[in-house]
Amino acid sequence: MRIKKLLLLVAGFFVSSTLLAAVDNIKISGDINIDAVVRNLSLGLTGAKHPSLAPGQQVKDKENFIVSQVRLRFDADLTEDVSATVRLLNEKVWGAESSANTDLDLDLAYINLRGFIMPFLNLKVGRQEIRFGNGFIIGDPYTNRSTSSGSALYQLADDISLRKSFDAIRATLDLEPWTVDLVYAKVYEGATQTDDDINLYGINVNYSPADETTIEGYFFAKDKAPELYRLPGAGAYVQDEESKVYCVGSRIKKDLNKKLTLNLEVAHQFGDYRGPLGVYHSHRDAYGAQVGLDYKFLNKAYSILGFWYTYLSGDADDYGKPGGQAGRKFTGWDPMFEDQTGGELINLILPQTNSHTIVVYFFTYLGKNVNMLLRFTDQMLVKNYFSNRYAITEGPAYGNYYYLDAKNKHIGDELDCKITFDYSENSKFILDGAVLFPGGGLASENDNVTYGITGSVKISF
Repeated sequence: MRIKKLLLLVAGFFVSSTLLAAVDNIKISGDINIDAVVRNLSLGLTGAKHPSLAPGQQVKDKENFIVSQVRLRFDADLTEDVSATVRLLNEKVWGAESSANTDLDLDLAYINLRGFIMPFLNLKVGRQEIRFGNGFIIGDPYTNRSTSSGSALYQLADDISLRKSFDAIRATLDLEPWTVDLVYAKVYEGATQTDDDINLYGINVNYSPADETTIEGYFFAKDKAPELYRLPGAGAYVQDEESKVYCVGSRIKKDLNKKLTLNLEVAHQFGDYRGPLGVYHSHRDAYGAQVGLDYKFLNKAYSILGFWYTYLSGDADDYGKPGGQAGRKFTGWDPMFEDQTGGELINLILPQTNSHTIVVYFFTYLGKNVNMLLRFTDQMLVKNYFSNRYAITEGPAYGNYYYLDAKNKHIGDELDCKITFDYSENSKFILDGAVLFPGGGLASENDNVTYGITGSVKISF
């Protein structure tokens, strides 16, 4: 019933637009993706060793499932300067018939006003995708290892969810070669009786002259309003201070010559950090940096060799340590709304913080319609965690614990291989495999090699 109502609503919108606004053009497009996934995220951990499970129970171990994703998009040009876009999305786990699996969700729904008030100002209002640069700070409202709790893929296949939309207002000043974006987004609307919303706002300035150079500067803020918390041993709730992340940074992309491209991005985070239970408060002082070199061979195979290094500052995570460090600076990097992936399995096991990550990749065409991507990822911690185990709080590995060795910071090495066959102009087959070799930073409970394999069919129209 809900699907029928939504389709009728969309149809009614475009019919009424045609009658009342003299629509210049309506375009209908979409895509269908089907993924078959087999993977193991336990790293050998069994229920007998798991702190929250009784002997015999199992943590998330080998699992296999099939997911289909269907999107249907309507673009309407109402006038020369006014357009509207609506996209519907269904993400379904095969064999599951819950409402989350059978419903159509509103993935995009925005109005685009070109030349708003002045010729060079564009205004986009509504549910829209927002991504700046390489997705280092802004690209996914849930981060790319998690997704909406309303999705059928929540805590099963969050990383392959297509949900990337913000409920936002975006004003763009197009002053070529300068582009200035002002953004406000409501990321999370909390309980009406508690001031606990999450908001995103900021500015991104892009300078792109004609010499194949892009320079960006930005300031973004993630604002989480005050919440109530209970002091240990106390019966009453008290109002907590605000927890905010302010991020200022810059990015440069430069073609050094016809073959070599440099990417460089640095960012600093400041603001307020609220520790466990709201007891400890600190000032943020975190840093992130990313440098990448892509070398194009300019051969018939369109081969590219790339080297990328990412640094995200970490914190000692010792607020629970006797004699705690309340009041000191908190140096842990906040992922904010990142949309990046190094190793696919490493991305699911550890959050985007406290890490040195090296990625080396090679892309080439094996034939006219077949290309291959090989990627090697090495990851180390910046600082060891105080606890001897790390709890996963989001994504497909939610609920798992991974045991750590405080004497070693090497998390592991991952090898990914992705082969894509372009069957036709609008369809492709993909085989994607990943193997993770645990490093010394993971304790003996987690020293098993783990893997993931995904076979996909994708069609667009």
